[in-house]
Amino acid sequence: MTHPDDEIAICAWIKRLTDAGAEVFLNWTHSCPVRESEGRIVATILGISDSNLRFMSATDGKVCDELAELKPKFQALIDCVQPNRVCCAAFEQGHLDHDSTNWLVNQTFKGPIFEVPLYHPYTRRLQRMNAFSTSIGQESLALRPEEWQLKLQVAKSYKSQNIWSVLWWYEAWQTVRFKPVELRKRELMRFQTHKDFAQPNLPEPLRSEVVASAQWHRWLAAVERANMPP
Repeated sequence: MTHPDDEIAICAWIKRLTDAGAEVFLNWTHSCPVRESEGRIVATILGISDSNLRFMSATDGKVCDELAELKPKFQALIDCVQPNRVCCAAFEQGHLDHDSTNWLVNQTFKGPIFEVPLYHPYTRRLQRMNAFSTSIGQESLALRPEEWQLKLQVAKSYKSQNIWSVLWWYEAWQTVRFKPVELRKRELMRFQTHKDFAQPNLPEPLRSEVVASAQWHRWLAAVERANMPP
């Protein structure tokens, strides 16, 4: 994950894995003392041992500017853990930090990569949450009532953030618009197939909006710098 609290998107899936005895590692690209402490509390709730947690300490909002420095850290993590699969936020132009983590995973891990939706696109003030820009290839995990409560517990554990109120208001707003998103009742995931990081992973008209944005030009420049030989 990129930020401590992003794992809310798949916390029920993580808990099912740990309950089944699977070994799960959780890495956050950005971290600071407060959010790290909150992330450790959440990891305990999800059944992940403290020894399986990693924090990369990247700068919030500036991860794309630190790709070259972060890549060796990600490679060392992958080499140490040797995972059989990795899951990260979708490369879907919702947040440059999320896209950066996706890029870092793809640069350092050659096995199957799965992605989950957080929100998109960054060109719009009201972004779409908990849904991919297209449903092609996605699978939906229907959650049990006790897992609805788990999601609430995890969200409320991040007391330094306003994530709980954001999720509540978004779900209420979508319900009023007769477009319920059921943030607590489902988790989405898909196998990542789009790996052209010089092209937005969005349908029109979102694609053209992103291509014309300052954020996209910043992204292209950041990837170009990261790919330059040392």
